[in-house]
Amino acid sequence: MSGAGSGSNSADFMMLGLGDMAIPGMLLALVLCFDHRRTRDSVTPMEISSTKGQKYIWYAVSGYAIGLVTALAAGILSQSPQPALLYLVPSTLGPVIVISWFRKQLVELWEGNEETLNDKSHVTEV
Repeated sequence: MSGAGSGSNSADFMMLGLGDMAIPGMLLALVLCFDHRRTRDSVTPMEISSTKGQKYIWYAVSGYAIGLVTALAAGILSQSPQPALLYLVPSTLGPVIVISWFRKQLVELWEGNEETLNDKSHVTEV
């Protein structure tokens, strides 16, 4: 009776690989750091309140959820394994790029801020 148990069919299983979580996870970490830096660098309290609900992390997380559901649905409908990154990367990267382009922050998001990279104010001297 080998293979007669429930769930023994390969079509009954779907799994995400490490890359399916790590690659979009790196994008989520990037936009979270970008959101944190933009909030930290905002000067007036009015700027903080106006950008509170407009953070990139929410677009990336919702895109990841949509991509995950789409990858799962494609696997179920085609009854064959599907590369999840085919759905996850465009659904996470797409909204972030489009929204940052409309906000005219795409270059800053893509290249980063060199001032924070060279900032030595966080280093304490012994």
